[in-house]
Amino acid sequence: MSMRFDPVTGERIQEDSQAAQKDTSPGAGAGGDDRGTAYSGASQGTFPAGGAPETGDSGQPHQSYFYQQPAPEQQPKKKKTGLILAVIAAFLVLAAGAVVWVVKSGVFTSNSAKVLEAAANTFRDTDDLAGAFQFGNILLSDESTVTVSSEAEDFSMELQFLYGKDRKQMLGSIDMPDFMEVYFQAELTEEELMVQVPSAADYIFTYNYQEPKNGYLQDYYGDSLDDIDELLEALYSPEDQAELDTDLAKAIAEECGKLEFEKVSSEEFEVDQEKRTCTGIATTVTRESLENIFDELEDAVRDSMESAYGYGDIYTEYYFGQMEDSISEIEDVDLTFFIYEKKLACVRVEIEDEEAEIRFLGGDTRMQNMQFLIDGEEMLRIEGEKKDTTEVRTVFLEGEESVTLEYNRKNGLLDITADGGRTVIAGNIFLDKDSFNASIDRVMVDGQFVDLTFGMNIKKGAAFQEFDGEKFDLGQASVEDIQALFIELNQL
Repeated sequence: MSMRFDPVTGERIQEDSQAAQKDTSPGAGAGGDDRGTAYSGASQGTFPAGGAPETGDSGQPHQSYFYQQPAPEQQPKKKKTGLILAVIAAFLVLAAGAVVWVVKSGVFTSNSAKVLEAAANTFRDTDDLAGAFQFGNILLSDESTVTVSSEAEDFSMELQFLYGKDRKQMLGSIDMPDFMEVYFQAELTEEELMVQVPSAADYIFTYNYQEPKNGYLQDYYGDSLDDIDELLEALYSPEDQAELDTDLAKAIAEECGKLEFEKVSSEEFEVDQEKRTCTGIATTVTRESLENIFDELEDAVRDSMESAYGYGDIYTEYYFGQMEDSISEIEDVDLTFFIYEKKLACVRVEIEDEEAEIRFLGGDTRMQNMQFLIDGEEMLRIEGEKKDTTEVRTVFLEGEESVTLEYNRKNGLLDITADGGRTVIAGNIFLDKDSFNASIDRVMVDGQFVDLTFGMNIKKGAAFQEFDGEKFDLGQASVEDIQALFIELNQL
């Protein structure tokens, strides 16, 4: 006979067929053999108000012992928080990249022009830290150099990426004491990739991605070399990616041209610590428009992944599938922009019967203090203050302090703290006319310092290095050539 125990009384209960029949028969609750009924009541999750096991319909109120699934009409409404966040993020990112094309398209009415002007004025009104990252003009100069360096215990690395109209070069060094020290030089031209590693060989290894291959690589890899050729061509000619971005921006401009903006009732919002009456302008984005923009975005990302890696990304496909399913569940998205003094005070997003708001509370800049709410419940808040040359930003998640950033524009010092001070990142961010510098020189994780430093420098100009040595064409090398090369390298 198997033994089990009552979850309420802790007493032993019987589970053989006879005991089960006896326990479930009428009146079994009377007398000394009522434990089976107690267990049965517990399993059903119903007890009289007094707490004793139920043996019949006493007419007394019942309370649930185990969790019971609510009836369909009582089911809690499933929030679309993730969808709302995705829609807001998509609008912010896509709008930033498409403004120029939207302006060129000439689709503006007076109301839509007011919205664009308010958005531009708001995002242009940045703080010192955001301004320190505006190095795009340096990268867009005729020649530029990006240097990335890192150092840890028993390891150091430095990489340089040099960009010019006709030349793209990478220089690198990796130093691991007691193991290896490597310096390498690579350059991508209009026709070929050249790589030289002086510590391994004096040869300049070349690979012409514009001409047919006739050697060992073609015999072994076959059509797979086509993907490598396309990748190298895309890296040398980023105009293809620019064309993809242009197509996306044009698609957004076209969908924006379909939107109808109209004035709605003004509302009061807090701006600069005062209640302000803000002009409301609303529009509705249909599901069809969202799907059109989404399809163009998906095509651009997929083409970009294939250009960069030569194949599609399975994770990208998965997440796009998830987003596509979410968009298919909605009918339309209502957007309302509330404007005060030609800047945004609030952006309200309504999806069916759910609502999200981004509130720009102002301060020294309109974006210094911000608040993000879903159905009136605060999800995120940013509080900022400025003292002389130092600005401080504190991020609160669901009311709890999460991250604090402190930045001094005069000396570039940046401190980021989280987890009650147990996580710290400290370094320097500085931008001038011709260069951008960023460094991390102190890292603490879970209260423990990490032996790691990091640096980045972006500057105008590029000091290209020339190659010196005999060329070895990998694309045309035969099996015998490759074998002879390995023999030679092993003898060094």
